Amino acid sequence: MIALALAGAAIGASASAPAMEPPLELIYADRAPYYVTKADGSVGGLVAGPVSEALKRAKIPVRWLVRPGKRQIETIRKGGTRTCSPGWFKKPEREAFAKFSDPIYQDRPQILVVRAADQAKFAHPGLAALFGDAAFKFGAKLGYSYGAYVDGLIAETSPQILRTPQDSKGMIRMLLGRRFDYLMAAPEEFSSLAEGLGDKRGAIAEVQMKDIPPGNTRHLMCSKSVEDSVLERFNRALAVVIE
Repeated sequence: MIALALAGAAIGASASAPAMEPPLELIYADRAPYYVTKADGSVGGLVAGPVSEALKRAKIPVRWLVRPGKRQIETIRKGGTRTCSPGWFKKPEREAFAKFSDPIYQDRPQILVVRAADQAKFAHPGLAALFGDAAFKFGAKLGYSYGAYVDGLIAETSPQILRTPQDSKGMIRMLLGRRFDYLMAAPEEFSSLAEGLGDKRGAIAEVQMKDIPPGNTRHLMCSKSVEDSVLERFNRALAVVIE
């Protein structure tokens, strides 16, 4: 049903575009609050919302498709199709195979997610001090970058750490199962994580660390097959949308 709804949305988007312009393929995965598939088949959220609005304003026809994160980056790396994916961090290694738009959104400083019963124990003056405390174990997502500042502190302080391939919901289950003492997440995601626990939503709490800087900027990442002129049109429209 989602695929049909998204296809319908794509047809609607194409109607106001130049007749001969093929639709741009937009691949994403539902992840509130950044990317949310609405009941009418449109796509919104903190990142996908401005992208969708800018594409409409630029009259760029699109076709939204749900794809797992790993497949998104593999599709763009492979190239050969006019494909973009919203919300990716711009890194030198990715610029070798992809094109990037202007910034769409900047993440707020990351927070700690802890067991609510243990919240008072996190009285450290900053993340560096916490990482240096062997009494606390950090639950980290396998292969995930937490940004230059946090990654640098991990390398410098060698905290007690458990790396896991679990997604955010799985990591919350591990936290409550006492596999580790805290994880890091974007504050924008905390409400969704808590709501996912249902009547146990009060089991987790957030802790802010004053030394964590704002997060990275998120961009539209496109394959090299996407024309520069299309990205230029998108950037001009985006500037109006997010002003």
